[in-house]
Amino acid sequence: MREAAVRGAALVAVALLAGCATPGTGSDWSELGSNPREFFNLNAPVTLAGAEVDGQRVTLKRGQALVVKLDAEVGAGPRWEMQRYDGPHVIAPVRHDLTAKPGTNPAAVGGIGDATFRVRGVAPGTQPVVIEYKRAFESTAARTIRFDVVVP
Repeated sequence: MREAAVRGAALVAVALLAGCATPGTGSDWSELGSNPREFFNLNAPVTLAGAEVDGQRVTLKRGQALVVKLDAEVGAGPRWEMQRYDGPHVIAPVRHDLTAKPGTNPAAVGGIGDATFRVRGVAPGTQPVVIEYKRAFESTAARTIRFDVVVP
C-alpha cells in the first residue's frame, strides 16, 4: 500500500514537471527577444571622463550603467556631489567613490584624484543630473556639471 502511494506521488510530480515544460506556459524563454545581452544586462557601461558630459544627453539601455569620472582634490577640499532629484527616477545611483590618480600619494592634501559616479538606467524616460563641486558648508558651487540621461 505504501509503495502504491509513493508511486502515485511520483507520477503526479512527473506530470506537474511535464506541464511546466509545455511551450506557451511562460517557460519558452521568448521574453529574451532577439538580444540576450540586453535581457541579461551585459551591455558595456558608457564611460565619460571630465567635463565632456556637461550639457550632453546620454542614452542608456535599461539596465546599462553610466560611469562619470571627474577630477577632484583628495583631502579636505571641495567634493563632487550629485544633487537629489525629486521627479520620476529613470536612473538609480550604484556607487560613488574618490580615488587617487595612479602615481600620486593618496594621503597628500591637495592631491588630484578621480570622483567616480556610477548610475544605472532603470526605467524609460529622461532625468536631469546635476553634480556640484563644493564644500559641504558652501551654498554656491565652484563648478556644476549638468546633463540628461535618457532611457528609451
